[in-house]
Amino acid sequence: MTTASALHCAQCKWPLPPESWNREHGMACPGCGTRVLVTVFPAIEREPKGEQPEALQDPSEATCFYHPLSRAAVPCDDCGRFLCRLCDLPADGRHLCPGCFQVALQGRKLNEFDTKRTMYDSIALLLATLPALLIWIPIFTAPAALYFVFRYWKAPGSVAPRTRYRYYLAAVLAIVEIGAIVFLIWSALHLFLLGRNL
Repeated sequence: MTTASALHCAQCKWPLPPESWNREHGMACPGCGTRVLVTVFPAIEREPKGEQPEALQDPSEATCFYHPLSRAAVPCDDCGRFLCRLCDLPADGRHLCPGCFQVALQGRKLNEFDTKRTMYDSIALLLATLPALLIWIPIFTAPAALYFVFRYWKAPGSVAPRTRYRYYLAAVLAIVEIGAIVFLIWSALHLFLLGRNL
């Protein structure tokens, strides 16, 4: 039974067809007529990937280090343990066992896996807002915020999708702060020159 065919009405257990999924206002159950709202991710219709391990046919065959009843497919490129197809974790063109994969991931030795990212949009917003409490700090942080906005506009953001509103907000606040600083400097110079002329 696939995951898709396992979706049933909570009232009558009638199978819910795919055309009833992800409708804004739901639909009536074909079995009992109860209004149901089914929300599913698109991945429900994908076939599961990955190979199943092969069972051991002969006692003389190499077995998986983690599954002694499964036939070994490849050795781990780091520790040399034999791995079945289930335990083989391909990464950066190498075959790794779960233990070596975890060690490489924690040591940031795997190029194709991002374990963390710098949130440049949050840094830009922080540089534009936090120092506004102190008058002299925005002289340095407002231009720095604009630098982060323009320099990292296309940099990969959060692993979870989010909009660029922090960049927009940081840019607007930084421009306002720079304008306020220019106005304060102009006003101070104007008052100074006016005082000298009196």
